[in-house]
Amino acid sequence: MAASVTDILRIAHESLDTTHLGYAMVRDVPSRRLPGLRNVVMFGALVGASFEELRDSGTQGNDWYKSIRKKIAESPVTRLFRELHAEFRKRDAAGVSSLARLKTFNYPADLDKLGKRPPRATELFMGDEIGGTGWEVELAPARRGKYYVVLPAEYGTVDVFLSNTPIVQTSRDPRPIDIVDTCDRYVSLLDDTLRGAELQFRLSPA
Repeated sequence: MAASVTDILRIAHESLDTTHLGYAMVRDVPSRRLPGLRNVVMFGALVGASFEELRDSGTQGNDWYKSIRKKIAESPVTRLFRELHAEFRKRDAAGVSSLARLKTFNYPADLDKLGKRPPRATELFMGDEIGGTGWEVELAPARRGKYYVVLPAEYGTVDVFLSNTPIVQTSRDPRPIDIVDTCDRYVSLLDDTLRGAELQFRLSPA
């Protein structure tokens, strides 16, 4: 059974909230910039998937998507994050192993040390298949994602071993890409698009 427009918008909002948490890590905590970027990439992709579900929800959705296609689907910043998403997924599927060494961790007393818990978090994980630590997040029934955090050194370490280290070539421009500015533009684009979708679908019945 296809999801209703209301459910699609709710999931988009929840995914966007978690994207914002990842962006806050990128912007405010340099030591957590890499897991923050990963969260922006992975949960931003879920917001984009919700836009595509709106497109497929009927004539109104298709007309709305046509109106924002160049703004969101074909924008350079969206293409960049789509490439990053594909690269992260390839790394997840590659030959990766990890070794976790926990010194001490008192559950649930020490959870606050991992940072703000994302909305709809269900389970804490440590040392997954790519050596990550964080929360499993329920996005919809039978649909989960992972929100990554940095495990403080006082609690332990996770060593990651990659069979290869692919590099994303995002541009021929030799200048480095500013990760904070790029994440800011991407999240702002998602924000604006979701606000527009809510106006479009709430002005008339879905």
